[in-house]
Amino acid sequence: MVTIREATQNAVEFAQASLGPERTENLLLEEIESSIEDGVDVWRITLSMPDSHRGGLTNMLGRRDYKTFAVVKSTGEVLSMKIREMSKA
Repeated sequence: MVTIREATQNAVEFAQASLGPERTENLLLEEIESSIEDGVDVWRITLSMPDSHRGGLTNMLGRRDYKTFAVVKSTGEVLSMKIREMSKA
């Protein structure tokens, strides 16, 4: 079984390989939770990065994109990367 630290590292590496160095330069770990997806025990890891779709003032305000990664607990394989919509408070 992979540790939370190993699962997080796998999610970071997957994000960097998928999204490129420009979008993943300032990754932050936001959330980790245990979950079962399609009968598979996974770590759901949410990472954030600077919002790449907005420039200027919006980006200067620190807006971020959030992605959630499902990482299989038994193997460390990243199954998915999904957009994580944040609620507006």
